[in-house]
Amino acid sequence: MKNLIEDPNALRILESLHDGVIVISKERNIVFINARARGLLGYEAGEVLDHRCKSITRTTECETGCPLTRAIEQNRDQCGLNMWYRAKDGRRVYCRTNVVLLRDDSGEVIGGVEIFSDAGRVLPLNPPEVEAFGFGNMIGRNPAMAEVFNLIRMVAVTDSTVLITGESGTGKELVAEAIHANSVRSGRPLVKVNFAALNEGVIESELFGHVKGAFTGATSDKAGRFELAHQGTLFLDEIGEAPLTTQVKLLRVLQAGEFEKVGSSRTVKVDVRLIAATNRDLQEAIGKGAFRQDLYYRLNVFRIPLPPLRERSEDIPLLADHFLKKCAAKMASKKIEGIEAEAMTRLMNYRFPGNIRELENIIEHAAIRCQGGVIRASDLPLAGDGALPVQPVKLHQIRAPLQSLERDLILRALDETKWRIAESAKILGLSRITLWRRMKEYDIRRLAASPQSRD
Repeated sequence: MKNLIEDPNALRILESLHDGVIVISKERNIVFINARARGLLGYEAGEVLDHRCKSITRTTECETGCPLTRAIEQNRDQCGLNMWYRAKDGRRVYCRTNVVLLRDDSGEVIGGVEIFSDAGRVLPLNPPEVEAFGFGNMIGRNPAMAEVFNLIRMVAVTDSTVLITGESGTGKELVAEAIHANSVRSGRPLVKVNFAALNEGVIESELFGHVKGAFTGATSDKAGRFELAHQGTLFLDEIGEAPLTTQVKLLRVLQAGEFEKVGSSRTVKVDVRLIAATNRDLQEAIGKGAFRQDLYYRLNVFRIPLPPLRERSEDIPLLADHFLKKCAAKMASKKIEGIEAEAMTRLMNYRFPGNIRELENIIEHAAIRCQGGVIRASDLPLAGDGALPVQPVKLHQIRAPLQSLERDLILRALDETKWRIAESAKILGLSRITLWRRMKEYDIRRLAASPQSRD
């Protein structure tokens, strides 16, 4: 490796390449980075040498499956990887990457070379890694989400009370559904209550039911949510909004599994598994006297914290893919095919105060606005969003067949350059040889009337 870096001819070649090149030692330290890589990632010469590679590239693969580690374990190079890099200034750069192993004279691996370039081309639908990082109706490959999936598996097989915490829109209800679906109670009801959506005057009737004549308008007996969830699961969403008087009664149900309906003195016993969720800091609410500490201890048996979307931006392409497919199914007449990579980059740079729920709404809004079946950056309702500068790239495919879209892109580039191969290849981010190969693969030929290529 040392000989490679010190060879002036090798250095001159590496510095002149259009692709970014990073040479990494077996200990994962950067020993060389060429000008193109520095330009893509926004670093000055000498700024990153001897740094850990993942602290500089910060790719979507670094935490979930380092390509160099994978190459060493499998004893073979890794080619054709699609990864998002994070530049020094926070920009997201979408790249096509190869990792090549470096060996000494005896054949022992001494490091690797990461070769990457802007991926200004169409990507295939449904990357194979998506399924491996899904759980129930949730999607994510971020390490924090992998831990959430592990926690769900652990607690689902028990009957313990669960407290799910996280900002609004992070998917707390989906976690509750996954716990119930993987529990021994899955064949029984999952009953949901959202305290933020209930008027304080009807909360106790909704939870515990009432008898005829208990209050004006109570013309018949009514079963409450606890009774309806007997032998199943009760999900108490936004538990932090529960009134103090209701909290006292909830505490009794948790302790003894019994309650009285409104207007009745008869005790009702139930067997209910309880899952609660909140976007509030309950300990802060306790300090303000707005939440009972004893109830908090009863609820906080097993806590599952959900990360905000801004802390798991590598999951945004997977989630956007999922939501766009839902939109395509609902809007069949629009023939929605995909989303530009520039639009995807804007989404990845956005802070998402509304988290996953906001992303879903943004995708649906953009799907309604888009023309020609492709969502573009101008279709996204992100004006004034404070997003970081974007790195323009061409197209990130979501739904359309790879061959169809890539063929169209090649034809468009050829038309724009009057079939000049070198210029077309530059527009597409391909080498001339690769472009010729793609043209042959897709049976793209010049018509007799077309201008002759000068390449």
